[in-house]
Amino acid sequence: MKYTVTATYTTSLKVDIEAKDINEAHQIAKDIQLSQFEQDKDSGVVKISQIEVSNANFTDEQLAFIQAYSRNVAVADDYVVKAFVLSDDHDEFYKDHSDTYTGLADARGVWEDAKRFFAK
Repeated sequence: MKYTVTATYTTSLKVDIEAKDINEAHQIAKDIQLSQFEQDKDSGVVKISQIEVSNANFTDEQLAFIQAYSRNVAVADDYVVKAFVLSDDHDEFYKDHSDTYTGLADARGVWEDAKRFFAK
């Protein structure tokens, strides 16, 4: 299973300047080019903000269903819809997501009927 991880990387930059007071220092600092700063060697923090099932795990048709559900129904969060689409055992899925299962199953049924209708 592939996952998409979203993270931020925060680092500190430093530059020495001369000014008559803190207000002038602030103004000078605002006008300095980024290339003039040096990275603080003791800084650098990675913070993971989100991990989700990657879209690479889905066919184009599955992604179309997930997107259509999200745009038109959106009762369940995308991560729940993705879990539903990947689920081989709907009884097991129902145990963890009984509040959204019926709506997801109904939406999937409408999707499948629409495909059959279109194919005729």
